[in-house]
Amino acid sequence: MILAALLLGAVSQSAILTYHDFIPVRDSKSLWFDCTPAEFEKQLDWLTARGAHFVSVDQMAAHVVRHTALPAKSILITFADNYEGFYTYALPILRRRHIPSVMFVHTGYIGDTSHGRPKMTWAQLRELDKEGLVVIASQTVSHPEDLRKMTDEQMLREFTESKKALEQGLGHRIKYLAYPNGRFDHRVSRLAKQAGYSAAFTEELRPAEQALNSFEIPRYVHTKYQRAWRDLTSRRAR
Repeated sequence: MILAALLLGAVSQSAILTYHDFIPVRDSKSLWFDCTPAEFEKQLDWLTARGAHFVSVDQMAAHVVRHTALPAKSILITFADNYEGFYTYALPILRRRHIPSVMFVHTGYIGDTSHGRPKMTWAQLRELDKEGLVVIASQTVSHPEDLRKMTDEQMLREFTESKKALEQGLGHRIKYLAYPNGRFDHRVSRLAKQAGYSAAFTEELRPAEQALNSFEIPRYVHTKYQRAWRDLTSRRAR
């Protein structure tokens, strides 16, 4: 609770955005969470023009957990669900702009082309991991719709087996977890800590400084990027 008290009294200065799939152009079949390269560039331009500093997940986690300093107006870019569209459309933009990010992967669907949209392969994940611009992290094994409805045993299996698969596939420790659909409660965050992660991320629409602990770090969905900016530049954390 000491962490919560410190953060609740802190000035909001950073926010985390989460993106999902990327598509070449928007049409009648597009989903709410889709983003095109043009839209992504426009949002990054909008943030950059206002003085945003793009930081890594390690920098953001250290800021939330250990209160290390970040530049004012810091933004962390995250991605969910391991979509191949990220590799095709978003990654070249990140590389050109040298923007760090993190990709949360549900390991049961790595390389899958039969369930929904295609997911990135192990070869692509290893390429990203070796390059270092995109940190690979966990989003459970099967992407449960609502972790809160699972037993402790079921949830721990989702957390630990995903972590183990990524660690074996990439050859190093996996530190971060995102809750599928952002759904969690204190039992979920407690089990995430028990599973051996260093920090975990929700989808609450609040600045990072309003995290109650390191396993409940809020993120804004990317469609709310202007709201995120207003929150971190015009108000104090409450």
